[in-house]
Amino acid sequence: MSEQETQSRVDGAAPLHDGQTPVVQAPQQADESQPAAPSNAAVHTQTHEALAEPVHVLPASKPDNPAPVQHPVAPPAHNPGMTFKEFSQMAGAMVFVVCFVALGLHAIYYAGY
Repeated sequence: MSEQETQSRVDGAAPLHDGQTPVVQAPQQADESQPAAPSNAAVHTQTHEALAEPVHVLPASKPDNPAPVQHPVAPPAHNPGMTFKEFSQMAGAMVFVVCFVALGLHAIYYAGY
């Protein structure tokens, strides 16, 4: 399929489906406050001019100075184990889950299942 055939399909009206009525659009008045849109031919020409310029890829070269080696962050000096805050959060989560299960079982028992 040629480029002209593709362009004519894009510019043309879409085919009508069953039950659709053709809609005729009134020509738009030219407004001086807005600049005129470039024509398809102008855009097409500008696109081909931009794409015609070759892309220059520079060859990879060895750097002058090697990158410095980054050392990992040192681990903490001491491992205190589980803190009170972590323990409280874990206990609270477990209480929440147990209460949620108890509430669900109560609802099932109350509903008679």
